[in-house]
Amino acid sequence: MIVVIGATYLRGASTDTNAMPGGLAGRVAMAAAAAGSRVELVSKVGEDAAGDALLLALTRAGVGHVAVLRDAVHRTELHPDPDDTAVDPVASDAGSIATGGTVPVLDAADVGLALRYLTDYVVIVAVHPTPAASAEAITAADWAGAHLVLVTLPGAPAFAALPTGSLVLEVAEEPDGGSAFGSRLGVYAAAVDRGEAPASAFAALTAEVV
Repeated sequence: MIVVIGATYLRGASTDTNAMPGGLAGRVAMAAAAAGSRVELVSKVGEDAAGDALLLALTRAGVGHVAVLRDAVHRTELHPDPDDTAVDPVASDAGSIATGGTVPVLDAADVGLALRYLTDYVVIVAVHPTPAASAEAITAADWAGAHLVLVTLPGAPAFAALPTGSLVLEVAEEPDGGSAFGSRLGVYAAAVDRGEAPASAFAALTAEVV
């Protein structure tokens, strides 16, 4: 099983049956599920119509959401136009988190609780985690012997004491229609989940990147 940790939002109207999860974490999770892996997303969405629609969209994409928490205070980020240049909530709202941002924010306690509940994972992909959430993912991967992928923003501080074989990628969030990196990373995670060596899976991933 693959666990993907990160913020997501709804691309499309909450009444649209073609609405999709947005953001890099959403793309990674959907691609890994499409490649045949069992995937669980660790995220947080609002307790609202858009949040309901987002969970349905994850189900349609074959992505599990037992570890997606509901936030009764903040609203699910919504981009009604699927072609919007949407950005990941964790990046777009980073400046307002400290002053009570409007979107749900996944914190380290949420991540730790989810990783204690989801115990049979082979791969953990953490997308733009906070330092404290990264520490939870690192501890869980080390305990479970899981392959850890940390996707950080360019210029983020280096991690210390990573489990052997961990992969750290510096990737800025891009518009949903502007990059296939999330899809490639999902395919990579699925290959490792199937038992392929990370080195050969990564060679295939990078061979496709222009």
